[in-house]
Amino acid sequence: MAPDRLCVVHLAQSDSEGGANKAAYRLHNSLLRAGMESIFHCGRKHLDDPSVVPAHLLGVGDFVSDVVAYLNASGLRRYRDRSGAPFSLMRFSYGRLDSELLSRADVVCLHWIAGGFLRARQLQAIRKPMVWRLSDAWPFSGGCHYPGSCVGFERACGCCPQLGSRSDNDISRSGILSREVGFRNLDLTVVAPSRWIADLARRSHLFGKLRVEHIPTGVDLNVFYPRDRSTARAQLNLPIEGDLLAFGALGATTDPRKGYAQLRAALERLAATSDLQLTLVTFGSDEANRSAQISRFPVRHLGPIDDHVSLANVYSAADALVAPSLEDNLPNVVLEALACGTPVVGFAAGGIPDAVEHQSHGYLAPIGASEELARGIAYILNRVGDGKMGANAAAFARRNFDLLKSGERYVELFRELAARARPDLSDVGKG
Repeated sequence: MAPDRLCVVHLAQSDSEGGANKAAYRLHNSLLRAGMESIFHCGRKHLDDPSVVPAHLLGVGDFVSDVVAYLNASGLRRYRDRSGAPFSLMRFSYGRLDSELLSRADVVCLHWIAGGFLRARQLQAIRKPMVWRLSDAWPFSGGCHYPGSCVGFERACGCCPQLGSRSDNDISRSGILSREVGFRNLDLTVVAPSRWIADLARRSHLFGKLRVEHIPTGVDLNVFYPRDRSTARAQLNLPIEGDLLAFGALGATTDPRKGYAQLRAALERLAATSDLQLTLVTFGSDEANRSAQISRFPVRHLGPIDDHVSLANVYSAADALVAPSLEDNLPNVVLEALACGTPVVGFAAGGIPDAVEHQSHGYLAPIGASEELARGIAYILNRVGDGKMGANAAAFARRNFDLLKSGERYVELFRELAARARPDLSDVGKG
């Protein structure tokens, strides 16, 4: 490594699975394009990319990571009244960090390390400045990823409503205690993609005294940009005529937090009260028991889409994206849709208001209000013909969610933190 070249090692559960890991990998690539030495150290490697280095014992593969996740989940079985919300323990882990890579790093950037990848105590081996990019609330909670109305993370958890627990000393409390030990004396800075998650972190028991920076997620505008609608529909074998409403997420129709039940209620209301002719296009999941129709509206399921060009075509083919999440950070699908010039209608949940300006390039309904969501869908679809909303969406994305600009802000932060240990790096990238 050149003496004046900044080296960042990223820690993430995967290089390609789920929105959080995909956002992490995009940031990694933006740093490489900026001339930095960036290494992606992950538990589940699927991409043929030499800059991605597996963080496990040779030959472990995905099987053992699945076994570890299963063993962690077994600790939840005694909580028979728990909700269906994801809750991740970190009693066991399969991740093994490469000490040589860590020694080369000037800064280590943590991303989504749940799923049995790393335990809090393993972070003690990292004797470098660290940045933790928050994908959800898990790093500062006792195990939940999204707290809902619970504020237990402000007071070290216990009596966890997601576990159906009435004990102060449940596994949510032990999760906080294990994090306290693991985070002790770390040189840690928190980065929040949304103002919402930044506020939660600042209020939290674990991160309340740490520095919290707000850096929005970036989108590659060389991939996600407005494309010809008819051409995109033809390539995806979607109806050329009529309105298309896109809806996509992992667990799109099975995770209650994603709001499919509220979306379904909104579409049923629209079918009964409007003359709209629309098709719902879902993507991101390959789930059983998929509906072929909601009321009089047909539903087309595209399944998982990992190719970014095809994904950009989905957004460009749609007249609007619906984002009915009841709680979310800053969803990639919202940012990508806007970059493709596709207006977004959704609930004013979590970080979504950071990305959607009401009645400018989208519509924000009160959280969980299906009737208002229906009104928003109609509002958008009745106005997309003049092109103003789409133009506003693309312009807003260029101003606020450019991956290159986001990467530059990370570089500035990394350089500042690294200069404490290596003063020769204080001027790298300047001028």
